[in-house]
Amino acid sequence: MLDVPRALADGQAFVKNAEEEMDRKILREDQLYFIDNQVEALDTFLADTEDLSQESAELAALRGQLRDLKGKLEKKSMEFLTSQEGSELPEDLPPAEMAEALVGYGRDFIKMADDALKTNIGNIERVSEWEDPLSMINSFLADSEIYVQEHPDLPKVRKELKSRKRELQKRIADVVAAWRAADLTGGDEDED
Repeated sequence: MLDVPRALADGQAFVKNAEEEMDRKILREDQLYFIDNQVEALDTFLADTEDLSQESAELAALRGQLRDLKGKLEKKSMEFLTSQEGSELPEDLPPAEMAEALVGYGRDFIKMADDALKTNIGNIERVSEWEDPLSMINSFLADSEIYVQEHPDLPKVRKELKSRKRELQKRIADVVAAWRAADLTGGDEDED
């Protein structure tokens, strides 16, 4: 379980990694993989520490710094892609329109998570079928947090996604634990 001291330590490491990534020049499109990994890690951290940030002003400030770095990394990636395509960056939507769009995306992600949760995953090779929707939920929660006051349905959608997040995390942890236990005993796990 993540607590404030651990979140602060982890957050500082994420700041360092993100700042290092900001300093790297992108020369080829395959380098965007590193930015994508950083953004995914920041999304997960922001989603995992949202409730915890109410317990610590220092953590709340650190989360703000990480949210800013996440935005800069995403912009850096988009600037590279648009320059490669010869296009321009899209303009940011006004907060109310962004919140409206997020409600729509959130409802799609709820359905996607529900579909994933209906899938019986019995081995570690298929765990990505739960990890992918979990990653999308983390990204949504990180991105939508600042817009909760902009749309009356957004808090409800976020609450439903947090519930799916917890269930996906639990199921992934169970599969990983079973895999580790089988690995330690030298046995093979059942294939579904």
